[in-house]
Amino acid sequence: MTALASRAVAASAVAAAVAVLSLPCGAAALEPRFDHRDQQGVLFAVEGWRETVAVSGRPTVAEFKPRLWAGWSTDLSGEGDELIVGGAFRLGSWSDPSGLRFLTGLDARYRGYFGTEELKTFFEVGLWSELRSRIAVGPEVGLGMAYDPSRAWGAFISAHFGTAFGDARIASLGASAGVQLRF
Repeated sequence: MTALASRAVAASAVAAAVAVLSLPCGAAALEPRFDHRDQQGVLFAVEGWRETVAVSGRPTVAEFKPRLWAGWSTDLSGEGDELIVGGAFRLGSWSDPSGLRFLTGLDARYRGYFGTEELKTFFEVGLWSELRSRIAVGPEVGLGMAYDPSRAWGAFISAHFGTAFGDARIASLGASAGVQLRF
């Protein structure tokens, strides 16, 4: 092959490469996101709490408390993590007739998610208050798992630990299972 022929082959190969690279290519499909960016919604959960309550001058009491918890969530940062404000309502019989009959506690939580897939884990940190026949406020932490089949709704389970101080000293360990509706 002559030098002129080899230059022509090389030039045509370069021209073909430039032509192929300059062709418009279709955008690659984006991974579907199941996070909660720019959304708000309502949450409902059934909870069970084992609480140990110490009141000055009285014996320490430990009891199991089933509750229905309802909350409102919103994405403050635009990253999918949520601020949740909620309240707990007592289920079952009351052991304390002087307590409030409906609302037993309030809380505010920050929920941070790990992942954008359907199945993800999360942590929660926040403040909660006990309102039943005594006032106590304290920190709460939790870990959980969420499954979001779509961006419009999902289900979750979690475990929490909280402690509160005030009219009584309370230590709580609980678990919850619930659903979240978002829009």
